[in-house]
Amino acid sequence: MVKMQLKYRKYAHLKIFLIVSILLGATLCIVQFGGIFTPFDMLFFGLDSLDGLTPVPVSITVLIIMFHTLFPGVIILEEGTVKGIVYTVVGWFFYGVLIHSYSETFKLFMPLSAPLLGTIINVIRVLGWGSTVLQEEKDDIRKTFGHFVEPSIATMAIENPHLLQEDGVRKTVTVMFADMRGFTKLCLDIEPELVIKMLRECFGRLISIARANGGMIDKLIGDSLMVVWGNPVPQADHAERAVEAALEMQSMMRNLRRRWLTKLGVDIDLGIGINTDEVVVGTIGSEEFCDYTALGYGVNIASRIERGCPGGEICISRQTSELLGEHYKCEFIGRFEYKNVKEEIAVYKVVQSLRQEHVDRAEAENPQAAHSQGSLSPA
Repeated sequence: MVKMQLKYRKYAHLKIFLIVSILLGATLCIVQFGGIFTPFDMLFFGLDSLDGLTPVPVSITVLIIMFHTLFPGVIILEEGTVKGIVYTVVGWFFYGVLIHSYSETFKLFMPLSAPLLGTIINVIRVLGWGSTVLQEEKDDIRKTFGHFVEPSIATMAIENPHLLQEDGVRKTVTVMFADMRGFTKLCLDIEPELVIKMLRECFGRLISIARANGGMIDKLIGDSLMVVWGNPVPQADHAERAVEAALEMQSMMRNLRRRWLTKLGVDIDLGIGINTDEVVVGTIGSEEFCDYTALGYGVNIASRIERGCPGGEICISRQTSELLGEHYKCEFIGRFEYKNVKEEIAVYKVVQSLRQEHVDRAEAENPQAAHSQGSLSPA
């Protein structure tokens, strides 16, 4: 027994499409037997009357109309638009030869208008319907893919399937590494299920903050997070966005730390290192498995700064601090030597956002007005 395996996998959609196609074919058959298409068929053949010609049997007429109504849609869904249309044209060429030979040799009158109209309507339907389904499939893939990689990267991969073959591109970006201090020791003291729950809660909030500030989540490395600003979407203020996100992360982490300390008796801090430099962005790996990431000396510097950063602090490089202007208060910590780094790196500590400091001072001076303003609903 031969089993037909369709390439097209959305069987629910395909079932609806086939039902509508069958109804369309049945309607065309009724119209054909009502004699409405006969004048058009005579016009195509250049006939004044049907004298001397015998119509093909009813069953053959139905088969011809249903075939030409169903075949184009199925073949386009199975083989794609170009191949499907080519096969449809080839099918009609042979049907045209068949009509001519049977009318000349056997004096048979075969339907032309009804199957032709069925083909045209079905091709238009499948092209319009197929593009809608294709967009739905892309959205489904993008949504599912976005749970595992950055949505912007998922979109770029879907729109550009040849991304793996492209060379890396040099870009100036800001890279952040954020690591939870004390989590490795914590894994030895509490249940693994609780560790996963804590990681999900913390990373969920950190990722939301990073994305809200325009960051691209590059990867999760155990209890660490790598975020890039300025790629794939260029951002003129990528350094400020990264530092603003870091301040929000530390504020969130202080609240989370107090809650964990009260409820679970665990003390977790977050260390953040940030560097701005030229890196290479692109895909690394093979055709079987690859990763879209940022590579280079600047990424290594950000990682080294994060490792030397105390918990609860935000440490940045000189390149990043120079791009912040007067919006943030930074303190010079010193110059440090890092493993596999050829020169000493000047490191600064971000104390506070001056814009946030201004807001905090205004709220302290007039808490009632600040509370009233904060409670207003947007129009």
